[in-house]
Amino acid sequence: MTSTPSTATGRARPARARRRALLIATSVALVSGALLPVTGSASAATGPAQPTGRSAPVHTYDITLVTGDVVHYADGAGKQDTVTVDRPDGAVGGVHVQQAGDDLYVLPDEAGSLIAAGKLDRRLFNVTALAKMGYDDAKTGGIPLIATYPASKARSLPAAPRGSKSVRALESIHGAALKATKDTARAFWDDIARTSTARSLDNGIAKLWLDGRVEAALKDSVPQINAPQAWAEGYDGKGIKVAVLDTGIDAGHPDVKDRILETRSFVPGEEVDDRNGHGTHVASTIAGSGAASDGVNKGVAPAAGLLVGKVLSDEGSGADSGIIEAMEWAKAEGADVVSMSLGSSIPDDGTDPMSQAVNALSADGGPLYVIAAGNAYGAGTIGSPGSADKALTIAAVDKQDGRADFSSMGPLVRSYGLKPDLSAPGVDINAAASQSVPGIEGMYQSMSGTSMATPHVAGAAAIVKERHPDWSGQRIKEALMTSSKVLPAYTPYEQGTGRLDVKAAIDTTIEATGSVEVATYDWPHSASDPVAERTITYRNSGTEDVTLDLATDSGTDAYSLSAKQLTVPAGSTAEAVLSLDPSKVANNTTFSGQVIAKDASGAVVAHTGFALNKEQELYDLTLELRDRAGKPMDGIVVLAALGDPNLTPVQVSGTTTLRMPPGNYTAWSAADIKGDTADSQALAFLAAPEIILDKPTTVTLDASQAHKVAVQTPKETETRQLRYDMARTAPDGTVQRDAYQIPLTYDQLWASPTEKVTRGSFSFLTRWRQGEKLIDLTADGRDVPVAVQGGSPVAEDSEQRFGSVFAGNGAPADYAGLDAKGKAVVIRSSDTVAPGDRAAAAIAAGAKALFVVNSGDGVLMESYAEYGTTLPVPVASVRRLAGEGLVKAAQRGKPLTVDQHKYASYVYDLVDRHDGTIPDRSLAFAPSTRQLAKVENTFYGHRDVVGGGYRYDIPDYGYGIGFAEYEKYPATRTEWVNPLPGDSFWYEDHAVYNESGTDVSLEERSADLDYTAGRTYPADWFAPVTRPRLGTGFWGPFRTQYDDMQYNITPWTDGGAGHSGSMPEKEYDTTTAALYQGDQLLDQGAGRAGYAGNLAAEERPYRLVLDATRDADLWKTSVRTHSEWAFVSGAPDPEGPFQVDIPMLQLDYDVATDLAGDVRAGKWTEIGLSSTTQEWLEGAVKATKASLSVSYDDGKSWSAVQLKKDAAGSWTARFKTPKKGATAVSLKAHAESGDGLAVDQEIIRAFGLK
Repeated sequence: MTSTPSTATGRARPARARRRALLIATSVALVSGALLPVTGSASAATGPAQPTGRSAPVHTYDITLVTGDVVHYADGAGKQDTVTVDRPDGAVGGVHVQQAGDDLYVLPDEAGSLIAAGKLDRRLFNVTALAKMGYDDAKTGGIPLIATYPASKARSLPAAPRGSKSVRALESIHGAALKATKDTARAFWDDIARTSTARSLDNGIAKLWLDGRVEAALKDSVPQINAPQAWAEGYDGKGIKVAVLDTGIDAGHPDVKDRILETRSFVPGEEVDDRNGHGTHVASTIAGSGAASDGVNKGVAPAAGLLVGKVLSDEGSGADSGIIEAMEWAKAEGADVVSMSLGSSIPDDGTDPMSQAVNALSADGGPLYVIAAGNAYGAGTIGSPGSADKALTIAAVDKQDGRADFSSMGPLVRSYGLKPDLSAPGVDINAAASQSVPGIEGMYQSMSGTSMATPHVAGAAAIVKERHPDWSGQRIKEALMTSSKVLPAYTPYEQGTGRLDVKAAIDTTIEATGSVEVATYDWPHSASDPVAERTITYRNSGTEDVTLDLATDSGTDAYSLSAKQLTVPAGSTAEAVLSLDPSKVANNTTFSGQVIAKDASGAVVAHTGFALNKEQELYDLTLELRDRAGKPMDGIVVLAALGDPNLTPVQVSGTTTLRMPPGNYTAWSAADIKGDTADSQALAFLAAPEIILDKPTTVTLDASQAHKVAVQTPKETETRQLRYDMARTAPDGTVQRDAYQIPLTYDQLWASPTEKVTRGSFSFLTRWRQGEKLIDLTADGRDVPVAVQGGSPVAEDSEQRFGSVFAGNGAPADYAGLDAKGKAVVIRSSDTVAPGDRAAAAIAAGAKALFVVNSGDGVLMESYAEYGTTLPVPVASVRRLAGEGLVKAAQRGKPLTVDQHKYASYVYDLVDRHDGTIPDRSLAFAPSTRQLAKVENTFYGHRDVVGGGYRYDIPDYGYGIGFAEYEKYPATRTEWVNPLPGDSFWYEDHAVYNESGTDVSLEERSADLDYTAGRTYPADWFAPVTRPRLGTGFWGPFRTQYDDMQYNITPWTDGGAGHSGSMPEKEYDTTTAALYQGDQLLDQGAGRAGYAGNLAAEERPYRLVLDATRDADLWKTSVRTHSEWAFVSGAPDPEGPFQVDIPMLQLDYDVATDLAGDVRAGKWTEIGLSSTTQEWLEGAVKATKASLSVSYDDGKSWSAVQLKKDAAGSWTARFKTPKKGATAVSLKAHAESGDGLAVDQEIIRAFGLK
């Protein structure tokens, strides 16, 4: 074998930008020892790439879903995101992997109907979001949930479902926070979702939500809002309680220590002390005394009292349910104002649990909840709880009253609600710095965000409350909105009604409605659409009547008032009606403006926000689902507009009609159908990839038009894995994808023909892993296809002949009078006899094998033993029609021949892809041997071990999907593979498992692999010489424009071409790394990766040192390595990429050994040596000088060997090993290129001697 990149398996491909790679594994109740989900972090490495695509740290997460599925998710190097999924016992159906923009969803079939019915929060299956929220299994042992219940059950909520516990009652939303224990998540799911097609939840739950996490969204700013003038009038918040729900507070800070009334933490395991800094900054903006700055940095209401609720952790995020509980606490503690500088980054329409809580707690004179709009920049980006109708939602301006570019804007998604409500300063706000934050310098710090704008308004609200103690929170809200400074350059959807003006709010005697309900007009429109009328109430608290001049700022007669002048009596109210006429605006209009009220002097004394949305043209889109007989059927259709990352599941019961805007849509469904035999259970992929909606349209997804998708291989095989994979790509590159790892309970796949798309692209592929049969059963001279069941053993290579008996349904009573000892037993499946009981009865009767004929349709897949245990006899199912012949043979006692092959000696990896359309013809795929490449895989090892591996197809539009299969090493296996089109490629990953099978001991990843039909490719795995090497399967060392460097060297790369290897189970116990600049140590620690910052910009010499060891009894070769790399690095070009790879020389060795990693002692041995920089870098540099020494006493003494250089720039050494007295050869190599690049490597016991 060889480890030189030029002879890597497959043909070389030019460097290119990396694509995202995903591995998805579904464990489908198969035989232990045949197929498995890999528990380590498998990765679809994508080989040579552009330098900026190679370098990024890897974060790996295990995430247990509410269904009990366990997702192994790695946010990998470049775009190498990887995922595997373990299915729980009792799971029904398969798992869809859907790519929607930047989000990855793992959606079990069992959740589909509940999501489509709006009863289950889809975020529960967004694995990228769950990882970002810190909901992976390493950080929490429970799944945080919010259950909402019908109002009628609010006073007596049901007990927490099985497998969960109640965390807190949430009275304001008629709900409860629950935590489903991850170890028992499946029990929880079974308790709330009794059937796989349920459209409502059990246990009295109306809807189950993810208990998501929200994040933390004065010298010049306080005068900007005229707070000092309010102080001058005697109003500074005295006697007013303001609750601050944030990251806590530095209770000892001079600016706030005298203002704190009560504190409480709602973050489990954390005290109120603010180790983040955000909460102290916010609190001092509200009520800071400025004591640490001689009064300069005073807050807006410096005499207000503070109720501090810590709802955000020291990392700056908090659970929705904790925030709701804190809002309830604040009201119970008598808060007049609640300041919440936090929010979700997901746009919302105000119907989520947090928004519901704000509205409920604000009712009946409750406190005013002042909430940040968010920092998501664009239109329609306001999230919860700022989306709540009763919230006072705050945008940010700079010191010149210009809109802060980060400030989130309205309208609210879906409802077009008018938000934000008001603006306040939020750019470069100087306020108290928590002294509990590590490394903080000084008593103040500057921050920007709507988080900083919000406390300005909360402080102002306290001042208004002090001025008007009888006012409700909602009246204070309207007073602040209508008295604010109008910002003519911005609309209410952008900045609310204006910028906060505290003095105006306390001085005004004219109040008005803050904003009126948005007028919405749904398509279709007509001339008879009613004019919307919105009443604006003006209140005069003065002693004299006031006449107001009223006008809109719209400049159009579409928005008119009932009067241009209105007199408001002293101490009373008057009303004006705003009319919004849809006939005078165009379709697809979203407008917001204000009604301006001026007094006799022409001064603006009040203003009111309004908005109108006239829906764009919509058409009826009727979706029809038809079965193979052309009759209506139920199912879920996924609908998406071209280029829109949102995929919408729609429950269709035969026919469903939706109202949709014009556009280009894709619709598809994976539906259960009858196949073409009486006992078939088939799956149909039905799609309409391009629906041009410019008029009322009906789309029929019709299984009666579908063709069967089938495969035939040159050698006899069975299906190990089957996947369909659909991708719709917009012209801008946005991919909508649905990939489904099809459960092997289906015996057929069908797909309907489609029209060719005219915009963007469409692809549909089928992926098969076909392998030698695990159990090959012959009865009466006929082959009987079987499916190995969960918990069944399979012998490695065995051919046995048994007599047979038929034992009814397999109950103990069915064996009465039968002689089953030493025979194969045939039974029929029955719901009255559980799988475990069938097995127990057969074993008790002395059976040597059990074959279960399915009484239903499709392939019977059941588990006959507890997870992790194996039965003493093989168990397999037989389809119903084929099983009838088997039953008759058993009834006659006919002998059965049973061949068993636990580890396949050959496999086929096949992809049949159709681009642009699914053709209207047979979809049978039957490649000949000449159309395939032959791969001779050789797996090395000095002892028998079990591992797992798989060859993943990585399509050009994104993810590679599949799951690892058990393998035994050492071994050889022949594999046939078909070439992939375009930029798609193959990728392999193989791993040795630890003795318990619970983790990966050694993992090797390949580079990109291309194959040519008709060629044979050798491939070596776990072969000598194993050593540290930079490979394409992991990120490598890089330098950034921040004057820092990160490095990562995979320490256990085998001798296979293009491989990268690591030992993740014990990496930090076995590997240490150190980085030097000259003789100065910059970084040192356990593991293979590290970081150094504050580097000099000029080029300087560096040295990276890596030491790695592993157990000699377990591994025999490469038990200890020491490697040093010398290189030169300087700051990247400021006009170039932000980060660049650092070239470093590699050492590759080529030595021929046997499968145990040995060469013959006392014989001449030849070893090849080559050295270049990373193969994915453009213009890779070759070493110009090299040396090699060998040792036969584990490095105690060394002997130099002569190297001979060839024309390609590599070297060869030939030496004779000792005949006796040595058991291994150690290597010490050096290479350099003359430009500051060098590498030294010492490998103890590089290969063995026999």
